[in-house]
Amino acid sequence: MSKLLVKWANFGYQRREIRTAIVFGTNAENVIIVLENDDVLAFGKNQNGCLGAGVQGEVKELKSIQILCKQRIEGFEFGSHAGDDGKFSFFAISACGSVFSWGDNFYGQLGLRTTEYIKVPTKISGLLEQTRVVQVAYGGGHTLALTSEGEVYTFGRNNEGQLGLGTTENQPFPRKVGGLLEGTIVASVACQALSSIVLLHSGKICVWGFNTNGMLGIPSTLNHQERCPCMVIGLESVVISKIACGTYITLALSDDGKIYSWGLTVNSQSGNRTYVKKPSIISAVMKGRIKDIAATRFKNHPCAAITENNQVYIWGNCNGIFKSPTLTSVSSLDEVFAVASPPITYQRFQMKMTRIGRKRKGSVIDRFQEAFDVPETADFVFIVEGEKIHVHKNLLIIGSDVFKKKFLGNWEDSCKKEQIVEDHSYKAFYAFLKYFYTDQVDIKPEIAIDVYSLAHFYQVTDLMNECEKILKSGLTVQIAAAVYEKAILFRAKDLCEFCIKFCKEHWLEVMDIFESDDSKRELILEVFRLAANQKKN
Repeated sequence: MSKLLVKWANFGYQRREIRTAIVFGTNAENVIIVLENDDVLAFGKNQNGCLGAGVQGEVKELKSIQILCKQRIEGFEFGSHAGDDGKFSFFAISACGSVFSWGDNFYGQLGLRTTEYIKVPTKISGLLEQTRVVQVAYGGGHTLALTSEGEVYTFGRNNEGQLGLGTTENQPFPRKVGGLLEGTIVASVACQALSSIVLLHSGKICVWGFNTNGMLGIPSTLNHQERCPCMVIGLESVVISKIACGTYITLALSDDGKIYSWGLTVNSQSGNRTYVKKPSIISAVMKGRIKDIAATRFKNHPCAAITENNQVYIWGNCNGIFKSPTLTSVSSLDEVFAVASPPITYQRFQMKMTRIGRKRKGSVIDRFQEAFDVPETADFVFIVEGEKIHVHKNLLIIGSDVFKKKFLGNWEDSCKKEQIVEDHSYKAFYAFLKYFYTDQVDIKPEIAIDVYSLAHFYQVTDLMNECEKILKSGLTVQIAAAVYEKAILFRAKDLCEFCIKFCKEHWLEVMDIFESDDSKRELILEVFRLAANQKKN
């Protein structure tokens, strides 16, 4: 959560009482917060009634947004037509996937079958009412909504074909995007000012909309428009894990921690415009693997990236021009935009896609994969970090003797319907359980450490072997000591030797960790002792 949260201390709420929030306005003068008790409150200048509280003029004390209270609001998306002109449109997403919208609606971008300004949050009906929305992306005049089934619906401004519907007519209510997206699964969505970008579950990217000089990463046509989804060229051998957009620029983070960028860049000092027509790597100057990226449509906001070492780099506009990634003193992406102009909370919200890709398939293996984490058919629930993971006891029994003893040998356990897990992260336990259904694991090394422990405890040997492969291929100086500790604990001789060899080859970086992290000193010293003994022998 952004450092701007400290401004809310005077409102009488502790940070732990706030589930989520947005801060916006020229000087961060407007706040909407969601409390853990499901109350939604607003405070601020309230320009044009933007807070959705049903009143005009300044709101000097926290006021309830009654329509959103008790709706289990989990996150927001918001933006303005010109990036920072003060005419905002807002979207609130509930835990059940309903979307409420309000604010500027000149192009029908709120999806409410009208172009009138909407003063209070209103639930979007029609096709979105029949499905579960997990993410909303807003481009200033057009909107994308992603469902839990991996389908995309668009509405609003369409002068450049940015809705992907094959036309240029504005659309005031949601319509499903077809073409190349038909039959595929979309994992996330993003918007430029006049274009749309979606990341497929396969790791590929589709784009459509405004395409002057090929700025979407595809060849430009005579009318500079792409009215239907097209595949970005030049990333065929790359798997992308995340996308982010500025006004006319796209960032893509690959699964191996590299950033690709393309689109229009503008030097505000000289006014020169540069078109990057195909994805180009820009992260070469950054030290360490990139774990996240960020961009907004505000003209004075930079692009940003954070490494696995929590080093944050920025480039582009930010009270000046940074032509290449520049190391900052902040430690999170939230902080970058908390001190930008205007200051905002940067939280691109997306709920867990619990049912993504579960279209009926033919083989037994496909049906097993489809059944994972489906509440309707599951007979047991693990609760990890407050999140539920739905499973089938019989499948776990087949895959693990420990689960077999738990569910068949202990009468009390066999009668239980749920269990709270306290010693593992949600991501790790989710990946661990998913392995029983898919026989595959696709996780980062820092998560693989925890999954490795789970696989050892539950005696899932094949999963331990898979985790060892991930840990070896993605080992870093930050996790080397932790991996070595697990390898010793589980008597994984090959992994122990791999860690020792790695530390010998990266001893300068390891010594930096040694100097800064007391908790790892003993382990690192032990690794060096073993390395020295190997050298003597």
